[in-house]
Amino acid sequence: MYKVLLVLASAAALKRPSHAALKVRGGELGLNADTAISVGTGITALSGLYGFMDPAGNLEKYGLTKADASGVNMARWSSAWQCVLAAIFAADPEKAVGLSGYIAAANIVALEPVREVMGCPKASQYAWIAICTALGYKTLSGDVSPWALIAVYGLNGIQQHFMQDKTLEMYGCKKQSALGKSMMGVAGNSMLMSAVYLGALTQGKSQAEAFAYAWILGGGLALKWAFTEADGLNCPKSGVLGWAVVSAAVAYSCLKE
Repeated sequence: MYKVLLVLASAAALKRPSHAALKVRGGELGLNADTAISVGTGITALSGLYGFMDPAGNLEKYGLTKADASGVNMARWSSAWQCVLAAIFAADPEKAVGLSGYIAAANIVALEPVREVMGCPKASQYAWIAICTALGYKTLSGDVSPWALIAVYGLNGIQQHFMQDKTLEMYGCKKQSALGKSMMGVAGNSMLMSAVYLGALTQGKSQAEAFAYAWILGGGLALKWAFTEADGLNCPKSGVLGWAVVSAAVAYSCLKE
């Protein structure tokens, strides 16, 4: 899948229009901010959708040809949260925080089959659907601070990225394999990127700046996974390092103007 991402990014760069906004120190270099946002959102959506529809096939593209059932199931989980990240990127920046509540609620509904395999009780699922929907509505109406939903994404991202065992135990889910927990951590990446993007928008940053900060974090987390988890899972580093390269290119393109 990472090869597809790199091809898309390269194609977008080759097709970019030639005008002054693309010139850096006297010459063209890379994407402009608007194109970088479009490309970044598109590859996030494409990767998430592909991984959700064919998690085993997606893992194989990264070199994980012998993924266990837990890993495949949790890969679908992480891909769904990548779709959430793409939907947040695509939303109207002025309404993105409020809409993120509805997006999360819809995603939790879509993940019901995954939660069944995980053995998670339904009570927490219903609670989170209600919480996210209510916060989405109240944020859009101005009755609740946007930081409430940002905290939801950030705190859940921290839990899933750094505390998989404790989080699974807290929700009453089955224990997961090493690959399953790693994919849960990748889901946390998308949640943390969402929190950073939404937090930057709430602080008055431009969409380009917010997008760049999210991708800087994403690239850093990709590097972290490549050098702390890939070897233990017998996974080649090239695919994840490809994400780090794309992340750097997207972030640079959004901040260079």
